[in-house]
Amino acid sequence: MKPATQTERRRKSPKRAAVIDAATEEFLSRGFAGTSMDRIAEAANVSKRTVYDHFPSKDDLFQAIVDEILQKVGEMDVHEYSPEKPLDEQLLGIGNTFANTITGRAFMKLSKVVIACFIQSPEWAHNTMKAYARLRRDMIAFFKAGKKDGRLKVTDAEMAAAQFCGLIKEIAFWPELMGGQKPVTTRERNLAVKRAVAMFLDHYATS
Repeated sequence: MKPATQTERRRKSPKRAAVIDAATEEFLSRGFAGTSMDRIAEAANVSKRTVYDHFPSKDDLFQAIVDEILQKVGEMDVHEYSPEKPLDEQLLGIGNTFANTITGRAFMKLSKVVIACFIQSPEWAHNTMKAYARLRRDMIAFFKAGKKDGRLKVTDAEMAAAQFCGLIKEIAFWPELMGGQKPVTTRERNLAVKRAVAMFLDHYATS
């Protein structure tokens, strides 16, 4: 096993994690413009120098929060298309993985920060959209494979993935993120996925 590089050690530093956690809370409560590196250092219980050692600027710190979302997306289970398994069974697996990821407490908190900063600073749109687009990457590949196999009548896999995600997010994600509602229960989340799969296959299944 190769020894960890200095960059890898810094990324795994408890102080770095504390700074990101503190920045997330500060951005949530005060917004991007109202948050200072001084306050972040105080909230993280580290020196200001420690903050700047890890993040040269507030923009770099915010980018690290976006990267945390991308990392969590990268940790999602991959569901490859199987011509032998029932489509509804496979889509339930994909939908549940997606729903579990976006409703996780850490992901939701990070998403609130990213969305809030996006609204205040449109220049962050590119990174924000990139983070959420990666959530649909494996779905797009799955739908293309299903079409090639003749089981899905999908003409635009990217649009189909957006629609499938939208059916789930409308119930399990957006009400909490934008409406301040309570997190969905496990039962509510599972039901949202089940209904999304049924509606999706009702429209796109070939038989």
